[in-house]
Amino acid sequence: MRSSTLLSVLLFTACGGTWSNRDLEFAAALPSRAELSSKLPTSASSAQPLTRRDGLNAGDPSQAYADTKKAVTDFNGLLDFFLGVVDSVRSVSPTSRSGDSRTWGPFAAKDAPGFQFQVTIALVSSDPQETFGWKLQARKLGEQAWLDVVRGTFQASAETVRKGMGQIEVPVKEFRDQLKIDPAFAQLDSIVIGYVTNANPKLSTMTFTFAAGNPGGFSSAGYASRQADDGSGAMGFSLKTLDPNTSRLDIVSRWRTTGAGVAIATVAEGNYRGATRIECWDTSFKVVFFKETWPGGQESGVQSACVSIEGL
Repeated sequence: MRSSTLLSVLLFTACGGTWSNRDLEFAAALPSRAELSSKLPTSASSAQPLTRRDGLNAGDPSQAYADTKKAVTDFNGLLDFFLGVVDSVRSVSPTSRSGDSRTWGPFAAKDAPGFQFQVTIALVSSDPQETFGWKLQARKLGEQAWLDVVRGTFQASAETVRKGMGQIEVPVKEFRDQLKIDPAFAQLDSIVIGYVTNANPKLSTMTFTFAAGNPGGFSSAGYASRQADDGSGAMGFSLKTLDPNTSRLDIVSRWRTTGAGVAIATVAEGNYRGATRIECWDTSFKVVFFKETWPGGQESGVQSACVSIEGL
């Protein structure tokens, strides 16, 4: 998704203003990129080629770590893309207020002449906890109707409004024919992000639903990320390959804060459907154990060298 997409140019041009405590509580209902992002330990020497290889040997640079690193980078990049404007609400005070809602805007869309946008947050329930609904909306100048570009809900925890659970939806199908968006983005019907920040580990998920007849032939895809307070984490994702035997791998990677980790890949599509591959790496991101269960699969290292990662 290139920067020409409308979402990437909806930037605030206002600043300053006075905040009330209640304003801050409304703004806290918006998702934070820092809270939802995945954090995989890295080092300057950990960059690996992102071309899957069979038959890795103990001591080789870990391909599973490299694949996980790319998935984490892509996941965090998408969060930045979808939440950049929403996050910027915290830099300006509301433009208007009522007892149960706050509005930021309308603002001119910087670098997108002819468009306006606004963010609204409303309290929709107080039982059992405060629940907020919010929207990032856009419209062409001279038009009255607003289009939802991103919308979400958030239920605060009993302890604090800054933690809780929520859902974010990008309803691409509703606006792709009315707003200028990247062709790759237009292949989607929707993106849904779910998150829980008042638990350990924190959970973030991202699901893409594709439009019928899209060039890639996809129906859905997604990510699932868990991040524990101690720095350990996990990422679930899918990897497409050109190998007809393992044409799609569903992977769950887990890691400790030291960087050592383990990835289990299950063949979801291909001649070896149902077979698995396990790969473990150490704190230097080198393979310590590798095993493929499909016909002719290889094995290297000792499984006892794999780290044990609980709770993820």
